[in-house]
Amino acid sequence: MISLSATSYDPSGALIIHTRFENEYQGERRGSITATLDGGVAVYDTGYSLSDKTLTARIKNPTKSMLDTLNYLVAYYGQVILSYSQGVFLAVLSFALNIDTVTINCRLISRLDG
Repeated sequence: MISLSATSYDPSGALIIHTRFENEYQGERRGSITATLDGGVAVYDTGYSLSDKTLTARIKNPTKSMLDTLNYLVAYYGQVILSYSQGVFLAVLSFALNIDTVTINCRLISRLDG
């Protein structure tokens, strides 16, 4: 289950979706690997950041109410509160409807539950 809500009290800014993110378990370190002239590599590692995660969920045949709420949250809130199986986070929300499937993307900003 995924819960999206406004960052302040707003009865119109809440949505519960009975699905899971496709990529709940992912991780990547920031940095780069550059080939050097001597045939080796130079590794630049700046560590791990929660904010490098973008979670994706797809819902077939979304209701008009769901689409209206998603549109409202994106239009009026730069960041939303996201709750799902891994915890509670501040996230930037985006979505797109393609024929009969809505794709929801949540870019994590910070952890709120600990």
